[in-house]
Amino acid sequence: MVEVVIAGGGVSGLYFAYRLLSAVPDVKATVVDPKPYHEFLIGVPMAFGGLVEFDQLKFPFSSMGRIRHVQSEVVEVAEDGGFKLADGSVLRGDYNVLAVGSVRLGPETYFTVDGAKALYEKVKSAKAVRFIVDETYPVIGFQEIAIAVKSLWRSKEVSIHMVYVHPDYRWLFELHSHLFREFGIPITDEPPASYSPGELLVTVPSTVLHPLARGLALGPLFETQYPNTYLIGESSLIKLRLPPLGWGAIWQASLLASAIASEIRGGYAEVEADEWTALNDPDRFKQYFTLRMSKGIPLVALRGLYELWRSKVVGTLSGSA
Repeated sequence: MVEVVIAGGGVSGLYFAYRLLSAVPDVKATVVDPKPYHEFLIGVPMAFGGLVEFDQLKFPFSSMGRIRHVQSEVVEVAEDGGFKLADGSVLRGDYNVLAVGSVRLGPETYFTVDGAKALYEKVKSAKAVRFIVDETYPVIGFQEIAIAVKSLWRSKEVSIHMVYVHPDYRWLFELHSHLFREFGIPITDEPPASYSPGELLVTVPSTVLHPLARGLALGPLFETQYPNTYLIGESSLIKLRLPPLGWGAIWQASLLASAIASEIRGGYAEVEADEWTALNDPDRFKQYFTLRMSKGIPLVALRGLYELWRSKVVGTLSGSA
């Protein structure tokens, strides 16, 4: 039986497992993650908007019977393939997929379910919420949180202050500009003029390359220089000089799962040429996400994605779909 080891049980790692097991059901899949549960972080703005409870964004790995969960942390990518764990042991499969995401630097932790819940409690009592962006790659999701806060508490002042951001992100904010106007959320290039009691200043954290991804070279299908070892997710996108967005991580996971599934079945990797070129062409990448992210109201779109994730992705890995 073919064995696949996936380092990281976040969105890209879990989606990769789902797509691969859907295509090749008899694969043995092992997910290494220090937490006992998967966090569906794309749904955090939905919890801010009251559409789901924060704890509903946590899915225990113990309920996913089609994967084996190893609760540990990967500390090194082995040069002969596989991953070295915190206890010194090495996990090595026929295919090894590094999907650990990126490192987030900053005081706010809305990129975890518990951190988002803590921020929500602060937001409830604030009379105004100011999101301050002053880094190259901000952790995405705060713009949907801003819309969720304003939709739930219309009387609260909500503003976004983009002091500095990479040009790719200015393009992204332009996609949402009509929604910000619709909800009455001003966007400015200036920091907040002053602070008054009752205001909540949210310093948006930055996204940087994960230490495990440093020194890794990437080939056309995200393969690294180490045998049968691949890199997908936010750090992979950063290395490809593409915006580290959740949709991009999902797309990478889908593409790699398709390639590995075809190799398992037929002995060679096969992918759609259009998909491959789009992930290696920044302009085509932007065109794809312009289409994806300009459809519908974010909270409504997220609700549909949550239900799909719960029933299809988690359901398939649990054996109930």
